[in-house]
Amino acid sequence: MAGSLSLSEHLHCIGRQRYRAYRASKTTRSPCQCSAWKGMGTGRTLEQAVRPLYPVLLRLLVIAVLVHRAHSDSACRVTKCNSEFVASTAPLNPAIFRDLVLYCRALRQATDCARRTARNCRGDLHYHSTIRGFQAQMQSHNCTHVPTDAPVEEFPPVRPGSPHEEHLPPMCAYRGGPSTVYRHCGLFGDPHLRTFYDDFQTCKVDRAWPLIDNAYLAVQVTNVPVAVAASHGFTATATTKLTVIVKGEVAECAREKVYQAQQNNLPDAFADGTRSGGPNGIRSLVLDVRVPGRHVEIHVRYIDTTIVLRQIGNYLTFAIRMPEDVINTGNFDEDGLQLCVKGCPLSERIDYVEFLRNPPQSSSNTVLHRSEIAMPKDMAIQKCRQSNVTDFYLDSCVFDLMTTGDANFTLAAKSALEDVYRLHPNPGRTHRNRTIESTISGSQTPVNSAPSRTLPRRTLSLYMLLISCIILLTNWSYFVT
Repeated sequence: MAGSLSLSEHLHCIGRQRYRAYRASKTTRSPCQCSAWKGMGTGRTLEQAVRPLYPVLLRLLVIAVLVHRAHSDSACRVTKCNSEFVASTAPLNPAIFRDLVLYCRALRQATDCARRTARNCRGDLHYHSTIRGFQAQMQSHNCTHVPTDAPVEEFPPVRPGSPHEEHLPPMCAYRGGPSTVYRHCGLFGDPHLRTFYDDFQTCKVDRAWPLIDNAYLAVQVTNVPVAVAASHGFTATATTKLTVIVKGEVAECAREKVYQAQQNNLPDAFADGTRSGGPNGIRSLVLDVRVPGRHVEIHVRYIDTTIVLRQIGNYLTFAIRMPEDVINTGNFDEDGLQLCVKGCPLSERIDYVEFLRNPPQSSSNTVLHRSEIAMPKDMAIQKCRQSNVTDFYLDSCVFDLMTTGDANFTLAAKSALEDVYRLHPNPGRTHRNRTIESTISGSQTPVNSAPSRTLPRRTLSLYMLLISCIILLTNWSYFVT
């Protein structure tokens, strides 16, 4: 055919065209410019190779997130166990034997519920705190000796002479319900205060101060100095006197009664020599001596209030459980000071966190000098941990040992924590099972929430598998032809 090229001429022409294109690319490209990397055996770039895998990777990521959420929702259900327990026991009064049976039954069911999820709650501090709370309440209510398996109707009638089990007349029965909110306040140690609203403070409050003052009840505390840490500018004190006044405004339920505990003197009766009060022999007010000279409880039944007083070593401790509507009958004016309600004045508070962060140096002398402490911090931490106290109560224990050297303060902190598990409506929500180090390096104000959990092993394995799949699929795309 005319004008056609031979095979050799055609190949020569193609070679010249490729050479010109090569020279043109060499002359126009910057020395620092590099062409896009291409996969082995393919003319596609990295972006072109990976782009088809985007839907696959997106599906894997969505599946991983859904599996993680499902695992998190179904793993540790201890919060549900605790909520069911609180709801079922809210209308009960354990001071009445019939209600005590139902209360202990609910405690056992809640404990069994929590233990069924134990395998998925490893490392969950809120779970361990809740279990410990259930166990403490089982012990404080002596539930091991309560026949919770039998029907409630089979229990014998209420004994008329029992101070805890007799029914009150309607005029003296507390009219709370399922929506009633209960509050706990405690004072112990040097002293350390937990208010009705879960504020944690360490205070000086030397001499006499009001803890509670409302229409039904007044409690006053007297503290004296026990140690001086002059380098930190404060004086540590401890409680040597507690006065409880049950007011007589509700005359048909109980006349005014006064109970006064002093250092080394925890009486077994009110000031008038009686142990109870109420109309027609019905004891709406009961003084219960748990351990003579060491542990006394006052039950003001017509306002559903329990007061716990202890003598530990040379000093006293105080704890109370009271309905919020009773608390609100108090004086909330600026002049109406109630430590359990408002906390200590700012001028009376001790920065215990700063003290634990930067303690003065210890000395072998028994006298606490200007820049010395009574016990080294490491030794104090060790002794307090042996008492199994945690959170604010561990901090308080360490502070007390460092400032006084008195080992009895470890028992005071332990008893105060036991009172929390018994008297606080929801101890697991506000108590953190942590060590002292987190407080020294943490904030000054304790946080009323459970700490975050570590990543479960199953979820961690899932994430590692997902990452491995992404890497393998990406590398595989580079070699696909």
